[in-house]
Amino acid sequence: MDGEGGCVHTIHTELRRFFAGHLSGGSQNTVLVVAVSGGTDSLCLADALITLKDELGVEPIIAHLNHGLRGQAAIDDAEFVRSFAEQHQARCIICAADVRSLATDQHLSIEAAARTARYRFLEDTCIAAGASFVAVAHNSDDQVETVLLRLIRGSGISGLQGMRSASPLQTAKASGRAPIMLLRPLLGISRATTACYCVARQLKPRHDETNDELHHTRNRIRHELLPLLRQYNAGISTVLRRLAETAATDMEVVEYATHKTISALLVKGSLEELILDRTVWRELPVGLQRTVLRECVRRIAGDVTNLKYAGIEEARDVLNSAAASGQIAILATVRIHVNPSRFWFEKV
Repeated sequence: MDGEGGCVHTIHTELRRFFAGHLSGGSQNTVLVVAVSGGTDSLCLADALITLKDELGVEPIIAHLNHGLRGQAAIDDAEFVRSFAEQHQARCIICAADVRSLATDQHLSIEAAARTARYRFLEDTCIAAGASFVAVAHNSDDQVETVLLRLIRGSGISGLQGMRSASPLQTAKASGRAPIMLLRPLLGISRATTACYCVARQLKPRHDETNDELHHTRNRIRHELLPLLRQYNAGISTVLRRLAETAATDMEVVEYATHKTISALLVKGSLEELILDRTVWRELPVGLQRTVLRECVRRIAGDVTNLKYAGIEEARDVLNSAAASGQIAILATVRIHVNPSRFWFEKV
């Protein structure tokens, strides 16, 4: 099937494949929060999910956050999403956030603050709606850009796996419920295909002009670096997607070894504190020392986005030294305490 009709077929086929593998199915519809900015990718995803909702067994709830960064354009985006949801008789939740204040209060970049606000909103929406799944519209081109961005910033193998097709929502609250799962059904679909879908379905997506501004690193990667790399290898996008897939499967091995090692080292563990055997830890290979530290911080803090390589290496230096006692602020919210035979992670 060629042309615009082929794009619709491609998207629908991919969604059927994806949800067959990620939802358990059953007679009742699964409540699915769908993040919709109003742009091409999210509009494509929302339209396709609404079209296939009975077949897929999902009940889509459209969720839109006004980040408070683009003035009247952002207000118009919100109204556009509201109108789209009404036309499609879909439930819709729209909220606003003060991202600039959040960035100032938490010492974050505007991009990081926007991401934090967005995922908090999606988490709150899921909790209010009784949903365990939220779908976002990241595509295969986003994956390529993410891998390149992380490579430039010095990421290890964990970062090079890029985005996963399904992963726990990192901001999920410890409320005793199962983690909210973040789904990326379009991760195998190109940006060109979602644009083609919108044309075929006569959708008129909004355009966020900030995606064209070159002072954002991701935009420079998209508009400057990738075109340059294609002069060296026309298939660079395929190469980077394959790198992400390979890193992801390698990480399965690393994570398995890390969890087994922590179980062997663990003296006592809780949501607030982890106590490990320092003597045995010192005998670990360097790679496992690093992954154990990273995983313990993740278990305590819930997120390791701000965990730096230098912080891990500082902790390793202290733990491998002859120091009989000490404290290490490995993260703003996590402190490591040290004694001769043990070390423990504490939430602060």
